[in-house]
Amino acid sequence: MEDPTGAYPGRRGLISYVKLVIPFHFLPHARVDTYSKVLGYYNMDFSQIIANSLVRGAELSLLAIGLTMVFDILKFANFAHADYAVLGAFLVYSLNQVLGLSLFLAVILAAPATALIGICIDTAIFKPLRRKEAKVVTAMVCSLGIGIALRNILRLIWTSRTKTYAIPIQKPIEILGARLTFTQIGIVLTGFISMVIFHLLLHRTKFGKALRAISDNRVLASACAIDSEKVIKWMWFIACCYGVMGGTMIAMEHLLYPRLGFDILIPVFCAAILGGIGNPYGAMLGALTLALAENIVLALDFSYLISLGGLFEVGPIQISTGYKPAISFVILVAVLLFRPTGILGRK
Repeated sequence: MEDPTGAYPGRRGLISYVKLVIPFHFLPHARVDTYSKVLGYYNMDFSQIIANSLVRGAELSLLAIGLTMVFDILKFANFAHADYAVLGAFLVYSLNQVLGLSLFLAVILAAPATALIGICIDTAIFKPLRRKEAKVVTAMVCSLGIGIALRNILRLIWTSRTKTYAIPIQKPIEILGARLTFTQIGIVLTGFISMVIFHLLLHRTKFGKALRAISDNRVLASACAIDSEKVIKWMWFIACCYGVMGGTMIAMEHLLYPRLGFDILIPVFCAAILGGIGNPYGAMLGALTLALAENIVLALDFSYLISLGGLFEVGPIQISTGYKPAISFVILVAVLLFRPTGILGRK
């Protein structure tokens, strides 16, 4: 598991001199191209990078879908979305560690409980703002305040100490050259199944049709006897449930602590914007693209560049995993500058 202090780069430093343990199989060892040295990928294991990207993408996609749903329907960026997810992850922790329930059953119980909290917050705060036709920035500031409040409530109830789920130590298994634990395999499968369920929900149910109608034209949808407030409640329910699954999966692979929501906020926003804000399929694609970019940058060896083409000898130089949020932030800025509509654009 990853130390949560890895989110604070000063603890570990920018430069990591740890060599990649798994050898590189895709290029012949006898001849290493200078071009690959300059880019730093001659010692990378692409099968492991793809596997890690699938795990990371599955986690982020569930969170990004909920975020982009709220933006598409309510037209504001919910800065508290990741904190909803962490709240659900802490409920899962209590059910798993305190009551002794399995993780599967704990998630099934914690997800709707968190969703009800999200609906109550919407009824108490965001619904009155909708009635008053408040500006978008007002709702954004309110969501920012809700996120800060939730983080402090989590700290008050569960303290600031890091926590883990009751998951035994697992021996990785090798799949197509990549090493994955059963937990990571479960994360990828859960993410894939959740994406399929979301697609069917969006296109094969009355709720999905109503949701898309409200997204296209809320006034016209109301004229067609669609209860927009009821649909919005179900939208919050689904967004929070998916968020709880994503937050729990991140906590399963790493650690759980109250600040986790703030630490994953930038990657979640980056995934949603990269794919196309307001486009749920773009959120899925953006999450996978971001995860792949993060893992490739972390695996790059910059020693050839630092040594000015091999003029002097240096050890392998790689970016620390503590700087992973910085990679997301750089990608986010680049997308906003050069393609603000994202890969797929707004739906």
